[in-house]
Amino acid sequence: MTVPVLPRVLKYFNIFVDGIPYQAKCESVTLPNLSLVVENYRGGGMDGSIEVDLGLETLTLSMTISDCSPELMALLGRTDVDISLRSSMQAQGTPAEGVVITMRGLCKGFEMAEWQPGGKATSTATFTLQYFKYVQKDVEIVEIDVLNLIRKFNGVNQLADHRNNLGL
Repeated sequence: MTVPVLPRVLKYFNIFVDGIPYQAKCESVTLPNLSLVVENYRGGGMDGSIEVDLGLETLTLSMTISDCSPELMALLGRTDVDISLRSSMQAQGTPAEGVVITMRGLCKGFEMAEWQPGGKATSTATFTLQYFKYVQKDVEIVEIDVLNLIRKFNGVNQLADHRNNLGL
């Protein structure tokens, strides 16, 4: 795999929430942090402590749109909202790369910003995710399925032994 010399720049994106495209309305998206919950551990015969993996932190997505969207507002409390983010990135002098992020989760918040006459009405929707898949250049990089004990990076499920032990 050839890595471009210059950084990839996000050129364009479109987000679909519950099948509705927000390409012309969505101003920004904050993707979930992929972070482990860890705990320090030091046994009697250890010279120092290590951090032990206890699972993933909650995956949270937020999006800000220039609209007071009753369609998004109506999703509040739904646990099975399908979200698809499609983007095009490009490093100077290289072909554009497609990125597709597929997500599913609970719409846990809908925040309406300040309204002013003649101003745009922005809203922010927040989701906690149970499913997250990141594909770049048609290669699956990450797949996390919280409910099915899947945490794949570059095709390797880090939880495969646990799934097997549980008969999944």
